[in-house]
Order: sequence, then C-alpha cells, then structure tokens
Amino acid sequence: MINGWLKIALQKNILTRAIKVALVVGSILMLINHGDVMLSDGLSIKEYIKITLTYLVPYCVSTYSSTEAICAAENRPSINQLIWELLKKKGCELAHCSKTVFNSLIIRLQQIKNNQNI
Repeated sequence: MINGWLKIALQKNILTRAIKVALVVGSILMLINHGDVMLSDGLSIKEYIKITLTYLVPYCVSTYSSTEAICAAENRPSINQLIWELLKKKGCELAHCSKTVFNSLIIRLQQIKNNQNI
C-alpha cells in the first residue's frame, strides 16, 4: 500500500511542482536564514548542509500535500493511515516474537533449575 502512495508522489507533475516550490520558497528562506553568512565570512560545510535542508523541507511539504490531495480525491488512504497500519502489523509481529522468545527462555531456565536439583 505504501508503494501506491510513493507511486503517486513520484508522478512527473508532482515532482515538477515540488521542485518549483522548493526553488522559490527555499531561495527565500535561504536568503532570510543564511544571507548574512553568505555575505560575510563564507560558508562552512555546516552551512551547506543547512542550506540543503532549507530547500529540502519545502520540497517534502509540497510533495506530501500534493500526494495527500490526490489520495483524498481518489478516496485512497493517507500515508499516515498506511504507516499506522504497518506499525500495528509489525507491532503484533514483534509482540508474538517476544512472547515466543520469552516462553523459550522460561523453558530453558526451568530446565537449568531441574538439572541443578538432580
């Protein structure tokens, strides 16, 4: 199911829109947040990472909102619902696995105790 959401998110029109939003919004935010550093003492690797994130955030927000809008219009589950279902499923699997391991440990401890009593 998550693959379906990602397939929508990777459609050409959504990617194009997200890139445009990232370039415009990211550039404005980059100038606001990092313009002074760029004009003064130059950029360190730390600043380059921050600038990259400054562009990445609006890209992700645009992709997310466009994909969710399409999912809502097509009556598909949102990524939040898909992730919640996945976590519930994996949580149940993990609980079952933990119970099995715990039971095996108790049986082994009982065997050790019985061997010591002999």
